Amino acid sequence: MEVQIISQEYIKPSSPTPPHLNTYKFSLLDHLMPPVYVPMILFYPPVSPPISTSSEKSQALKQSLSETLTHFYPLAGRIRSNLCIDCKDEGACYIEAKVESHDLSEFLQHPDLSLLPKILPPFNSMLDHSGKLKNATTASGGGADVVMIQVTNFACGGFVIGVYVSLMIVDGVAISTFLKAWAAATAQSQSGTDQCIHVLPSFDGATLFPPILDEQGQRFAKKGRSVTNRFVFEASAVAKLKELAATSSLQNPSRVEAVSAFIWKCARAAWKAKSGRSAPCLITHAVNLRRRADPNLPQNSMGNFVCLTGAIANECHGEEELELSSLVSLMREATSKVNGDLVVKLQGQGGLETISKVFQDMNEAIAISTTDGEMNFIGYTSIAYSGVYDADFGWGKPMWVVPVHNAGREAISINEVHLMDTGEWGNSAFEAWINLHEEEMELFQSNQELLNFASLNTSILLK
Repeated sequence: MEVQIISQEYIKPSSPTPPHLNTYKFSLLDHLMPPVYVPMILFYPPVSPPISTSSEKSQALKQSLSETLTHFYPLAGRIRSNLCIDCKDEGACYIEAKVESHDLSEFLQHPDLSLLPKILPPFNSMLDHSGKLKNATTASGGGADVVMIQVTNFACGGFVIGVYVSLMIVDGVAISTFLKAWAAATAQSQSGTDQCIHVLPSFDGATLFPPILDEQGQRFAKKGRSVTNRFVFEASAVAKLKELAATSSLQNPSRVEAVSAFIWKCARAAWKAKSGRSAPCLITHAVNLRRRADPNLPQNSMGNFVCLTGAIANECHGEEELELSSLVSLMREATSKVNGDLVVKLQGQGGLETISKVFQDMNEAIAISTTDGEMNFIGYTSIAYSGVYDADFGWGKPMWVVPVHNAGREAISINEVHLMDTGEWGNSAFEAWINLHEEEMELFQSNQELLNFASLNTSILLK
């Protein structure tokens, strides 16, 4: 599939950012994130009959993005240090591209994951693995772009929006908030009414969680080359997993818990097949603090509002092979520790001490669970039900949303799982984007128990 770049420009906010907002400070939780960009790709099928020409669509998207950036002003800034964003309205990188050789339906019929980087913006700036900025941006003044956007139009009238945003300022919920706001502004502009952001963002992370530079969040990351594959769990399979995971003390495990524990179980089987023996395994989950706080924090809170929690499965100290229900119980015990009391402790001057204690406890648990230092690891993030499937720019909701890119290169972290709902196309199915070392992926995806519940990279158009 040939993707031709048509234009590239920087879209600036429609109104200047007030001087008192020219510096956006990262919060304590932002400082725990690795300095990388996170992607989101939204696929929109053609509308019949067409509502807008390509030129009208382009103008509407750019104008509404400018309006949206007035409220999401740090996204139009530049990262010039690991402490803050310079918010002087230099603009968001915006690229227009086209595909004439394929209809969008051809791609969705047989998704080729290796093509995903072509519909994402090429990197103009990147944060390297050591956390130091590479000033490779084409923007004046240097510094790293916060957000990069590529809109790719297909000959059939369908289009794809690919976005990269710095993980130093957003988590999955925050990316969804930005995309939904941009979509709402675009749709409203076409309706002939005054543009209005339906939900105004809140950038008070540094106030709630005062910053102090620290890199503890990266200690559980595993670097290396990897392969990413997409596994689809039908609604019936998820219901069955929930049934298998339930116990008298945990009668209604969530869909995320059931699918996460099942993937954990299959990954442990792959590692055992590779090494010939069992080893303890650490699982981490990024827990959304917005819903754990008491009272809840606003869903439109921008920044990183997640806390890492971990659980260890160790067959040496118990069952020969831990059952699904046991793994779910371990996960529930770990995530239950992220509660309103913890959120309060993370705020104020005691925040660093609290988060340090979280990592210290995990390290001590690792030390107790292993005698030879061998420990497998898998990390989970979930943006299921974040509402990104509601991002309607006026031409319908996205048919498919992809939360990853092709990770077949050197990655800052492997052994990752990204969980995603499927919107309307999947009839309440569940997607797991799983990133493993190549040899481990071969063993993982050939596991018959896995294939009894999940399908590998199925068509988007068959539902």
